Amino acid sequence: MRELCGATQPYPLRVDNLRATSEKNKMNPKLVLLVVLALLLAIEPAAAATTWKIQVWGPKRASLIPFEWYAHEVEARTAGQMKFDIAYDKGKVTDAVPLLQSGGAEGTFVCTQFFAEKMRLLTIFDLPLISPDSLGAVGRVELAVADHPAVAAELRKSNIMMLLPTPLPHYQFMGTRRLASIDDFKGAKVRISPEMGRVLEEYGAQSIKTSTAEAAGALKEGKLDLVALPYPYAYVTYKVDEVSKYVTDNISLGSPLCYMGVSYKAWEALPPAVKKVMLELRAPAVARSEQAYATDDAAQIAKFKANGLTFVRFDPAERTRLVAKSIKVWNDWIEAREKEGQPGREVFIFMQDKVREYGRK
Repeated sequence: MRELCGATQPYPLRVDNLRATSEKNKMNPKLVLLVVLALLLAIEPAAAATTWKIQVWGPKRASLIPFEWYAHEVEARTAGQMKFDIAYDKGKVTDAVPLLQSGGAEGTFVCTQFFAEKMRLLTIFDLPLISPDSLGAVGRVELAVADHPAVAAELRKSNIMMLLPTPLPHYQFMGTRRLASIDDFKGAKVRISPEMGRVLEEYGAQSIKTSTAEAAGALKEGKLDLVALPYPYAYVTYKVDEVSKYVTDNISLGSPLCYMGVSYKAWEALPPAVKKVMLELRAPAVARSEQAYATDDAAQIAKFKANGLTFVRFDPAERTRLVAKSIKVWNDWIEAREKEGQPGREVFIFMQDKVREYGRK
C-alpha cells in the first residue's frame, strides 16, 4: 500500500513532529503588531469637518443671496466636511480686511473702494462707465479678473483670496437734487466711490466717500445731495429712498466691486477635494445674481413711485459726454498703477477683453 501511495520508506507519525510543524507556522507577536499597524496606516481617515466663520457688515441683502446658495451647495457636495457660519450686522465696512488679517474670521464681505491701498489693481472696477451693461456679464468679468495672477498675488499680500464676487447692479442716483444733465453736478455733494467720482469732479461735483449705512443720515442732514448706489435694492436696504425726492435711474455709472473675501491661509489649509468643489461652484453661484435681484426689483421701484419720488431722465447725449471724459480717467489709472510697479496696462487690457467676450453673450 505504501508503494501505491508513492511512499518508499516508512514515515511514522510522531507527536514531536506535529509540535515542530505547529511552531514553524506560529506567527511572531511582534510581526502581527507590525502588520496591523501597516493596515491601519493604509486606511485614509475621514477628514475632520471644517467650519468657517463668515462675518458680514450690514443686514441680509440681495447681493449675498448667491453666496448663501453657494455655502449650502458646498456643504452638501462635501458631505458636511465644509461649512460656513454666516453672521450679519457684524462690525463696519472698514473692519472687513483687518478681520481676515487678524484671523478673527475666515471670510468677510469686502468692498474695494474702502481698501484701495491694499488692492490697487482691483480699483479698476471703480472706474466710471467701464462695466458691462448686463449683471451676468459683470459677474463673469469680476470672476475672471479675480483669478488674474497679478491680482491674486496682490491680494495674497494681505492674506486675502477673492472667493466669490458679489456682482452689484449699476450705480444710479437718488437724493434731494434733480439730476438731468451734466450741469446739475455743479456744486453737488455726491456719495460715490473715489475713482468713479473723478469724472464727476470734472463737472464741479464734490465726491464724498461714506459707507452705505451712513448715506441716508448724511442726506437727511444736508451733508449729501446725491447718493450713488446699486439700483434699486441698495436704496431700500439702507433706507435712502425714505429721505430722497428724486431718482435718476438711467445714468448707469458702473458697478464697483464687492466680494466675499476669505483668508488665504485658511484656504491653503483645506483638503484638495474640498477646494475642487468650492472652485467648481463659483461660476454657478455668480450666475444666480441676476435672479437674486430681479425677484424684488419691480416691487422696490413700485414703492419709490408710491412714495412720491420723482423719476428724472438723464439726457443720453450728456451720458455720452461722460463716457468720453471717462477715457482720460481710465488712462490716468493705468499710468498710476504702472508708476507703482503694478501691471496696470496688462490688467486693463485683460478686463476689456473679458468685457467684450462676456458682453456679447
